[in-house]
Amino acid sequence: MKLRAKTALGVDISEGLINLALLKRSAKGVELVKTASGPVPDGAIEGGNIEDPVALARAIRELKNHNRMRAGKAAVSLSVSPVITCILETPQGTPKNIGQFVRDELKSYVALSGREIAYDFCGIKSGHGSGGRLLVVAADDEKVTELIRTYIRAGLDVEVVEPAFLAYTRALYAEKIEGKFDCNVLVALLGGSTLTLCVFRKQTLDIVRVEDIGEEKAAPDELCRRLSAEINTIIRFYEVEVADSAGKWEVTVFADSVQLPDDAEKFLRAETPNAAWQVRSGENAYEGMIVEAKGSQAGQPALAISLAMGLLNARETGLRINLVPPESAQVRSVRKQLILTTVVIVLAIPLLAFLAGKGLSLLADKVHRGIDNRKQTEASQETATLVKEQEFLERQIELLSKRPDGLKAIISSRRTVDWASILDDVKARTPEALRITALCSNDDTGMALEGLALSYEAARFFVRMLNESDYISLASLSEATRKDSADGLVTYTIDCSLADEKSEN
Repeated sequence: MKLRAKTALGVDISEGLINLALLKRSAKGVELVKTASGPVPDGAIEGGNIEDPVALARAIRELKNHNRMRAGKAAVSLSVSPVITCILETPQGTPKNIGQFVRDELKSYVALSGREIAYDFCGIKSGHGSGGRLLVVAADDEKVTELIRTYIRAGLDVEVVEPAFLAYTRALYAEKIEGKFDCNVLVALLGGSTLTLCVFRKQTLDIVRVEDIGEEKAAPDELCRRLSAEINTIIRFYEVEVADSAGKWEVTVFADSVQLPDDAEKFLRAETPNAAWQVRSGENAYEGMIVEAKGSQAGQPALAISLAMGLLNARETGLRINLVPPESAQVRSVRKQLILTTVVIVLAIPLLAFLAGKGLSLLADKVHRGIDNRKQTEASQETATLVKEQEFLERQIELLSKRPDGLKAIISSRRTVDWASILDDVKARTPEALRITALCSNDDTGMALEGLALSYEAARFFVRMLNESDYISLASLSEATRKDSADGLVTYTIDCSLADEKSEN
């Protein structure tokens, strides 16, 4: 059976560069179609965080369009700071609401104290007691939102925001980790200003540590000595504290965009002679990652490639973290309903305005005819009664004479509301973990959105995205509940006040 080709775009922003990698999956397997790199605009990123999202989005969009890199979905690296990465031990009898357990644990981390937290977790096998284990990644929710918003401005449909170390692990898994049951595998990832150390025992992630290497980064010799010290500390820990440790070690150092001395591997071997070593730099980091590539393989952006691999489900590791909640089958099923609702609304507004105006005209004619008939039939009534009736009818005439102008103003104001642009903007800001099932507007000052979301966090994220819209002055979450009848999904209602129309010269 022939496989239908599918594309995915991986995007990494680090070390002053924007790296893009376009991959395609076909009957031949996963192929690297093309890559592109360009500079980050001056001042766009400071201290690992976005300072000028407009300039950064423009640079990403221009780099993508210039290289004709088109893909339906994109996976991006978690390029914010700080990021909490840890493994949590869950005690036996952990409550069903595991998310609440994780949130409570994250409150103890000073780096994110007092902030709204965006986080995700996945289960990993436990070799320590009867409880379970969770890999948890968390970051400042506001910064993650700004990151996703920047990519939306750049015209990308972001499906995954993934920490870099998991993408690198995917690149190395088949060659370095899979099937290794007789030794411990240590992977040291050097990227940006961090050193991430991961230990795999029997293919399972056992330890993850993240260290700041900002001070040693500028001096390759110092960085190499720091790396050796951290690795030896972990190995000694296993020798002393882990009774069933395999004893044998394979160590892979992945130095992507970080400079190590030319003799780094020789130095590390001398410091830890009992381990099997390999140092992979930016020049050979790409080797063996995918089946085929067009053009030279040297110097390819390994992280961007591996991010795209995750979207194509290539090289599964059993570890999945996504700061954009994944789309569920139940939520995906309402996509057609959203499109149909949008079309109906766009068509219904001018039709309702026309019918309202036409109906008012018919009503006024009917009243005038009633006035004429009543004048004829009441000619014989007493003068006092006739005067009162005449005054009443004249008030009706006066009221009706004013209403057409008022309604015309309302109808005119409806016609100036750019509903097509508003609905396009709402659609672009709708997260993958959320769908709209109903949209209504009683007047031209506001609208209400109803729908389904995978989590309360997804609904609140949607509110923040709507508040960034030029067409919406205020969006608020008026209701969010999880009902059994919705297959465990969160039903939400969001009230939006539309921004005032800009005057035209």
